[in-house]
Amino acid sequence: MKVISLGLGVQSTAMYLMSSLGHIERADYAIFADPGAEHPKTYEMLEWLVAWRFFNKGIPIYVEKKNLLRDTMRGTNSLGKKFVTIPAFSESGGMVQRQCTGEYKIWTVKDKVRELQGLKPRQRMKPCEMWLGITMDEASRMKESRMYNIEYKYPLIELRLRRSDCINFFKKNDFPIPIKSSCVFCPYHSDSFWKEIKKENGTAWKIAVNVDRKIRDASKRGSADKLFLHRTHLPLEDVQFADQIDLFEEECEGYCGL
Repeated sequence: MKVISLGLGVQSTAMYLMSSLGHIERADYAIFADPGAEHPKTYEMLEWLVAWRFFNKGIPIYVEKKNLLRDTMRGTNSLGKKFVTIPAFSESGGMVQRQCTGEYKIWTVKDKVRELQGLKPRQRMKPCEMWLGITMDEASRMKESRMYNIEYKYPLIELRLRRSDCINFFKKNDFPIPIKSSCVFCPYHSDSFWKEIKKENGTAWKIAVNVDRKIRDASKRGSADKLFLHRTHLPLEDVQFADQIDLFEEECEGYCGL
């Protein structure tokens, strides 16, 4: 079984379209793990892609939903347990443990693969190729799978493609170009992203500000170790976002942003 991990960013969307059109080997399925917290433009891209697939005999797309926004506002994980799953910045230094990528993305895709394979609980997974949309300019993000019988594949790397090649593919075929996919309140955002959604002053910015306020006392030490979405430890609406190129090297790993 060959499965595209569809993040709805530039690379994974290009890989889906290339595979559907026969430019590369055809995958069997594409799975989008929807955390319920993407930018509205990403959900517009999903609507376009689902419609394109219907009229062009594209690879079947499965949308698997969880609600990271709701759970974060409640201060729980997806199982209802009290836990801060996003890697917010703490006043005591560093970031709290990140579990959102695994819980809301990787495990969600894995569970759907098991379902597609017709497996019962505790049955071993059958061999599966998981296609990840990483290009040559992001080759450092490549990883070996730690999951039983799931092998990560990087078709765009094999083709020696860069992100710019994917964008040219969209332009050449008159396809809409996706924005970078990520939760709108992800603490790994660059200042340029925060500045852009603040300028839009739309749903994405309002959600991020509300989440930033909500997590303030959500650490294990509560108000004694406050949490923030921005590394300056300031409320998001008070941050003066930098104009220069962001040099913060951390990023959301796994399937986010692909």
